[in-house]
Amino acid sequence: MFRLFEPRSTLEKLQEKYTFLMRRSYELALIDKDRSDLLNDKACKIMQEIRRMEKNQEARTSD
Repeated sequence: MFRLFEPRSTLEKLQEKYTFLMRRSYELALIDKDRSDLLNDKACKIMQEIRRMEKNQEARTSD
């Protein structure tokens, strides 16, 4: 029913962090462009990591 006490996977944690950073970057875009760009860069690096993890996960399941 609820996943309150269930541990989250690393992938889920990264996805939440990515979402948070992208939302924050969007909010800061009109106020502080430089800071927004830094957050966006961090989010892009996290997305690359997420894609790499998903690709590895797919490779393991296809074996």
